Amino acid sequence: MHQPRVLVIQDISASCRISANVAVPVLSCLNNAVNILPTALLSTHTGIGFSDFTYLDLTNEIKKILNHWQSLGIKYDGVLIGYLGSTEQIALVKRIIRDFLKPDGIAILDPVMGDHGFLYTGFDAGYVREMRELCSAVSVIIPNMTEASLLLDRPYKSGPYTKEYVEEIIKELAALNNRTTILTGVRFNDEELGAASHYAGSPDINYCFDKWHQGHFDGTGDLFSSTVGGLLFQKKTLEEATTIAVAYVNRVIQRTINSESDPLFGVQFETDLPFLMQSVHGGR
Repeated sequence: MHQPRVLVIQDISASCRISANVAVPVLSCLNNAVNILPTALLSTHTGIGFSDFTYLDLTNEIKKILNHWQSLGIKYDGVLIGYLGSTEQIALVKRIIRDFLKPDGIAILDPVMGDHGFLYTGFDAGYVREMRELCSAVSVIIPNMTEASLLLDRPYKSGPYTKEYVEEIIKELAALNNRTTILTGVRFNDEELGAASHYAGSPDINYCFDKWHQGHFDGTGDLFSSTVGGLLFQKKTLEEATTIAVAYVNRVIQRTINSESDPLFGVQFETDLPFLMQSVHGGR
């Protein structure tokens, strides 16, 4: 079986099961050869629940790494982009897509900017504008409902949503990316939560849902995008990747609840990695 060489561009939150700490094991268990380009080193994530966290910006180191990689002629089959700490890092990601991604490679962007209607600490309107531009340079975008609202300059609405509203959002995102969109946080009622996936130019929007668990579970967005990315790099279809990712994240949330783990530090994703491994080998 061909093993794609993929690059994860993410922060390292040292004490939390999010970002690169999630992406590397998930992509690896899906039979991808994983390289990592850290964007920042933090003591914790920057979301709700933590204050006074440490933050080391790695922008200058990224530039030196890329220059060395270029001298080695390194090329990637896939790139998974997560947390970027500045507009300068967004510009560097554009360079990576141009210089390091193979012509038939896949670039997947989780436009990490906010959740629950709030922009994350350290970001502003200028950052949102640059992220909007980056969407047009990648193969797949995976925003949540907050990020979709920011990208489209729309007021944020909390769910449940109508199907008409979700499809309006999807169509506007398709115009922004002009390729492929997966919208997460889609909810039509108080029982189910899931995602909608769409190929630009197609009249079809595919939905996938599983049980909705009340509460906030840090790292599930990273978990979802890593699972989708790992499967797309393995040539699974968009619908297959989305369906498996929704089911996996739901299993992980349920396990985290059952084990009474503190979700502020991330979810218990490791126990169900065999579920993902089975999906690569033709079963769920």
